[in-house]
Amino acid sequence: MAAVQLVASLLAENVIVQTTLVLLAVFGLTSWYFSTPGNLPPGPRGWPIVGNMPSLGNANRCLTLTQWAKTYGPVYQLTVRRTIVVLSGYDIIHEALVKRAEDFSSRQFGPSMKFINPQQLGIIQAPFGTPWKEHRKFTLMSLREFGFGKRSLEGKILEESVALQVEIMKIGNRPFDMGRMIQNAVTNVICSIVFGSRWEYKDEKFTRLMDALDRAFSVNFVSQLSIFFPVLRFVPGLGKGLEMARNLVDIIKSYIREEIDNHRKTFVPNDIRDLIDSYIKEMKSRENEDGTTFTEDYVEMVLFDLFIAGAETTSTTLYWAFLHMILNPDIQAKVQEEIHSVLGHDKPPSTAHRDQMPYTEAVLTEVARIGTILPNSVIHATSRDTTLRGYHIPGNTTVLPNIWSVHHDPEHFPNPGKFDPGRFLDAEGQYRRDDHVIPFSLGPRMCLGKQLAEMELFVFFTSLLQHFTFKLPEGAPTPSTIGTHGITHSPKKFELVAEPLA
Repeated sequence: MAAVQLVASLLAENVIVQTTLVLLAVFGLTSWYFSTPGNLPPGPRGWPIVGNMPSLGNANRCLTLTQWAKTYGPVYQLTVRRTIVVLSGYDIIHEALVKRAEDFSSRQFGPSMKFINPQQLGIIQAPFGTPWKEHRKFTLMSLREFGFGKRSLEGKILEESVALQVEIMKIGNRPFDMGRMIQNAVTNVICSIVFGSRWEYKDEKFTRLMDALDRAFSVNFVSQLSIFFPVLRFVPGLGKGLEMARNLVDIIKSYIREEIDNHRKTFVPNDIRDLIDSYIKEMKSRENEDGTTFTEDYVEMVLFDLFIAGAETTSTTLYWAFLHMILNPDIQAKVQEEIHSVLGHDKPPSTAHRDQMPYTEAVLTEVARIGTILPNSVIHATSRDTTLRGYHIPGNTTVLPNIWSVHHDPEHFPNPGKFDPGRFLDAEGQYRRDDHVIPFSLGPRMCLGKQLAEMELFVFFTSLLQHFTFKLPEGAPTPSTIGTHGITHSPKKFELVAEPLA
């Protein structure tokens, strides 16, 4: 009898435990349901824990994101550790980033930033607010004093163009990969503005710096997993992405600190040589100001942001440009014909010539469109709870503007995979600007270096084609136009031959 009573007691306790667990589960689900805002954007179903990450782990993730918009609309959400709202198409991106900039211009403080930039300093990753506005305004003002957006800066770009031509001449008629050469030249332009000096291309420290940039910007999907899931940094072989990113930050910040120290020793208030001097002067003027953000830590990250932005995207765009020149020799010949008709073979190019060279301008616009260096811009975040097209979007939600969907919209750009500069020429052969080409993004977060990048692209491109014809090496396979998706969208490595023009 005692045994029967014991079994009955245990069964009763088991029923109570099960009932309690069920009630707790129901309570939890009910609380979650009622605490989750309604009317969220639709989106593809994801996997537990990893969400939609597996669907994006391929070379065509831009196509995947664009394809999903056809199913779920121009505003939809997906999950990659956290909720991400994707904006597809020019109209919705313009509406969010320009018309609703106060709501959609912040930055997400993701897991990678906790390891790389825990205080969210600088310009690129700083949240939308007073410190960011203050430093962006001061930086732009200081850069303009050093010729930023002015023709006086062309001298520095032309100097690097000549140095680049000398390096190419050393190669002779042998096949070579010009990617690093372009990167060296473009990086030296930003160095001359920020640090007041340039590097020799073979300098050991410069080479290490460029190697770090290459590694960090070419991390593949598997490596990027550790950026989204930092816990994976403890798994052998999977912490590569975060490790490379931190290594790049450490190398560049070490160099910046060294430059700041050297500038302090030789600083003269009435002789401002470069951007570092401008910041040193401003920091000294605010030393007794409570709560100032003009601190050495903040300045380091501002300079870091300028260095990264100035070094990588422009050089990658030029790399795409010369890939399309060797793949389209007829287009290259038309560009050269226009260059020589305006400049001859010896007159240095200037941005003042852009209006006289509509075909060259159309080619560079088509390079920016088809290459789409930053397919998802720099990822945004909402600064507060808001709505878009009737959908509720909570504050601090990651917002991904799908620039690829704009540049490869077949309704606006028929046959978008074809390299066709004629898209940007009118019936008279004059250049026709198109607002749907937005390689620098839109709104307050538009790339700060837009004017410099446009100047560099024009001067480097025209000066090189003024003196060389670029061709595929004889017998070499045709390079692919399908790019590699690291942090930027870049061409796969390729070789060419540079034939000097008489």
